[in-house]
Amino acid sequence: MKRIILTSICLVMLGGLFMFGLQDMKLQAGDGQAIMETRCTTCHGAGRIERAGHDLDGWKSTVDRMVGKGNFGPALSDAEREALLKYLVTL
Repeated sequence: MKRIILTSICLVMLGGLFMFGLQDMKLQAGDGQAIMETRCTTCHGAGRIERAGHDLDGWKSTVDRMVGKGNFGPALSDAEREALLKYLVTL
């Protein structure tokens, strides 16, 4: 009986860790997606961005070029830039 209870507790704890890990991944992707939708799509359609197919270096170059043009409105913070880049490379 003790083994069943102990096993159940371990499974619940592992399940919780797994769920929180997935939730963190969704939040990060969601942040980058929200930045893209509010900053990038003011000039470009989402389809164009999604079809670009850049790797990380390509997206860094593109984002830096767009920021340099002042197209993002207020400057992106380092955290916003990283979240945006993490999202863009998944497209």
